[in-house]
Amino acid sequence: MRALWKFAKLEESYVLPGLGFLNRYGLLRANIGIVCPNCHAEFKVVQTQIRIVRVISWAIFFVIALLLGAWFRRVGFSIRLELGILVAALYGLALLQAYLAPYLAQTRPRGSSESLSYPLKSAYGAN
Repeated sequence: MRALWKFAKLEESYVLPGLGFLNRYGLLRANIGIVCPNCHAEFKVVQTQIRIVRVISWAIFFVIALLLGAWFRRVGFSIRLELGILVAALYGLALLQAYLAPYLAQTRPRGSSESLSYPLKSAYGAN
């Protein structure tokens, strides 16, 4: 999975323009599949677990931000310090989610009627 995300990020850095494998949230667009290099079995990449973890982590982040904001105001921290901490935490959460995405992706066997694109299939030779 890491190879698939690395390939998709290459496209995003305009090394391979026009493919558009990643959306603006770092998830794969459309129906992407992978092929086992040994047995040539085809699998669909499922991103449901990535989406669930992202929704939960953003909800936790905003709850913690609200609680810390109320505490900071009671203690007397400046608004600039609050905003600096918030921006740093947002950046850290976004980096963590981008790093974890390939590890949270799952695969399932390709359905007979599913149309998938296989961006890494040429890396293992056309079959």
